[in-house]
Amino acid sequence: MIIALAWAAARRHPFSILCTALLVALSARMVGMPVPLVLLAWVTLSLFGITVWHAVEPLVLRWLGCRSPSWLERERLDRALGSTRPEVVVLDVAQPWLGHGLRCLVVSRALLDLLEDRAVEGILTQAVYQVRWATLAGELVVWLGNLPLVGGRLLGIWLTQLGRLLALVVGSSLVVPILLWPSGFIRWAGRLFGAVVVVLLGLVLLASGLAAPAFGLLLGWPVGLGLQALQAWESRRAEQLADQATIAAGLGRQLLEALETLAFAESVPPPEGVLGVFCRRGSPLNMRADRVWRALSKA
Repeated sequence: MIIALAWAAARRHPFSILCTALLVALSARMVGMPVPLVLLAWVTLSLFGITVWHAVEPLVLRWLGCRSPSWLERERLDRALGSTRPEVVVLDVAQPWLGHGLRCLVVSRALLDLLEDRAVEGILTQAVYQVRWATLAGELVVWLGNLPLVGGRLLGIWLTQLGRLLALVVGSSLVVPILLWPSGFIRWAGRLFGAVVVVLLGLVLLASGLAAPAFGLLLGWPVGLGLQALQAWESRRAEQLADQATIAAGLGRQLLEALETLAFAESVPPPEGVLGVFCRRGSPLNMRADRVWRALSKA
């Protein structure tokens, strides 16, 4: 099971995982460790992380306020997906949300109230494909391999906050910037001061022979942003493939009905915090609906 999830994750995030493997190898060379051993440790840690996530995901979702479907909701889900569906939990909120993890679907009560049975079948079938393809597991593998960069990025964010404090002190001393442009001066001057502090600290670490921490601090922010953008593109690609698989299963019109209905709630923001990991915004719903409509027109 875990090996299958890891393989599915690698298939959906090939480019970000390849970039992570290169970064892991580079980090190993910097600290003088054998590259194959470090890569093996990354693979082992990734399998362990997927195992833990798979085991605790239902408990975490219930801790976040999700519940098991009621009898009537279970009947609708069984009609839509059958008894072989993955585990489904319901979130009692007024916003139509749909999310997925490694083994669970997260459905808001508002989504079930908003959509007809046909549309529920289409949109949930599409989500089931994303659960089976373990798209979130691929992101976990990438970030576990980039833990040094994540640490450097968090330190850079903290130093940037220190830069904002320096900007406040400087602006208060000069008086004029605070009077003319209070929020803008603190924001932009704080970013500038924070960047200067990050670069100086990184150069000090590099001069001291600590190449790996300097690499993580100096490149944690840009490399992290690049990996995020790459993963977002891979997630949209997996979403499009799931749409195509739903169409191939004969549920394209049901999916189109769900997307067009949900497009009216496009302004609803995704949930924040831990729950946002499961319920994230993908491609715009109107764009997805147009893509599905074009695919159905060609069929």
